[in-house]
Amino acid sequence: MYNQMNESLIIVVTGASSGIGSAIARHLAADGHAVYGTSRSAQDQSSFSWLQVDVMDWDSITKAINQVVEKHGHIDVLINNAGIGMISSLEEAPFENIDQVIDTNFNGLLRMIKAILPQMRERRSGKIINISSIAGLMGLPYRSIYSASKFAVEGLTEALRTEVKKFGVQVCTLQPGSINTNIKEKRVSHLPKDSVYNPELMEAEKLMNEEVANGIEADAVAEEVARLISTKRLRSKYVVARPFQKTVTLLKRWLPPSVFERLLMNHYKLGG
Repeated sequence: MYNQMNESLIIVVTGASSGIGSAIARHLAADGHAVYGTSRSAQDQSSFSWLQVDVMDWDSITKAINQVVEKHGHIDVLINNAGIGMISSLEEAPFENIDQVIDTNFNGLLRMIKAILPQMRERRSGKIINISSIAGLMGLPYRSIYSASKFAVEGLTEALRTEVKKFGVQVCTLQPGSINTNIKEKRVSHLPKDSVYNPELMEAEKLMNEEVANGIEADAVAEEVARLISTKRLRSKYVVARPFQKTVTLLKRWLPPSVFERLLMNHYKLGG
């Protein structure tokens, strides 16, 4: 794998059309790696190679992966970044929106792993970095579906690590906090004006948008990914966030659940 010898790696990054995925792909390509960024529609860029992939479509995934393997013989690193956000009360969330988020954030990641893992196992070498979220460490109000999809990613990653370790394949999650990207444009939002959960629901959206606007830059996530692919042995989880959000993840681990729940409700100005 990539180390002090600066070996060039074959890397696939999903969801590379914008935001975190684009930053990761551009950063790793600038480091000299052969980077293939995926998205559903064509991208006007020249810093990395583009693959047309819909992570909800198995045929498009296998076609693209076969192209890379035929050209290079293998894939060294998979970075599962494709995903969408969602804000809604659970009760009012439309099933079509729920299915879209789960199929993209979890099933899409699962499909990519199943497509690439066999050749990593056969070579007894490879890294899979699943971009999760701090929402995968704690259930955030009005982001229940999004949190559920990321909790699923965390569970899958923990289990997969133990299954593939003997084959020399390493797996981890990277959990960004609020990142200053255009995620709002792609977020699935269900915010009926007559919702019984208002005004808290609208307040949650306002707070989320403020946190994103004040979040760290996507390049910080890209730099951490670059560090991870050069790390000899991956831990299970890594957090990239402002100090406040990092502290919150530690409080979630240390505080009694009832105390942490109260802190979370106060932060989101929830009654009850």
